[in-house]
Amino acid sequence: MSQGAPPAPTFRSILGGISLFILLCLAVIWLPGLTKWAGAIFTFVPGQLGLIDVVSRDEVMPVDMNTSPTTLAFDKPGEYLLYTGNYDLLAINDAVVAAKAKPWFRLLTDADQEIAITLVERGMVIYDTPLAKGRPVAHFEIIAPGTYTMAHPTRLDYAYIVPDYTFGHEGRIVTLMILQGLMLAFAFWYWRRARGAKRKPPTFIRKTQGSPEDRSRSRDGEHFQP
Repeated sequence: MSQGAPPAPTFRSILGGISLFILLCLAVIWLPGLTKWAGAIFTFVPGQLGLIDVVSRDEVMPVDMNTSPTTLAFDKPGEYLLYTGNYDLLAINDAVVAAKAKPWFRLLTDADQEIAITLVERGMVIYDTPLAKGRPVAHFEIIAPGTYTMAHPTRLDYAYIVPDYTFGHEGRIVTLMILQGLMLAFAFWYWRRARGAKRKPPTFIRKTQGSPEDRSRSRDGEHFQP
C-alpha cells in the first residue's frame, strides 16, 4: 500500500522555523557577551562582600584606535589589561603570539620610557569583565600615575583598558563561582522537593473500632449460625 505525499508545510511552521533559525544565529553572535554577563552574576556577590575585586564601569578606559598615537591618562598605579573585540586586532595579536614576536603596540611614558607589555595567549573566560568588549589581549603594569602615549595599528574601532583583578586570583574566582553554582543547585532541588511534598495527596488509613478481642469475637459471631 503506497502512502500519499507528505502534507505541505503551513505558514505557521515556516514562520516558526525562520524564527528559530534567527534565534540560533543571534545566540551564536551574542554568546561571548552572554557568557561574560553570566560570569558577572556569579562575581557580583563575592565582589560586594570584598572577597574579590570586580571592575566597575568608572574604571573602564576606552581607547580610540582610529588614530595613532593615542594619549592615555592613568589615575592610579597597578596592573591593567587591554581588551579588544576587533577581528583584525585579534588576528594580529594571535599571529604575534604564535611567532613569539614583539608586542604589536607600544606604551611610552612622558620621558619616552617604554612600558613592558605581555601579550595574553588565552581566549575569553567566563570571569572576564562584560564592561569591555571582546577579550584581553595584553597585560602591562603602570608604576606611576600620569599621561602615557600608545602607538598602535589604526582601526575604526575602540579598545578598552581595565584594571587587572584576575591575574593570580583565577583559582579563588573559579572556586567562588562553583560554590555559588552548587548553592543555587541545592536551593533549586530543595524548592522542587518542598513543592512536590505539598502537592502529594494525603494518605488515609482505615481504622477499625474496638479491641483485638472484640474484633476476634465479631468475626467468630459472623461465622456461627444457631
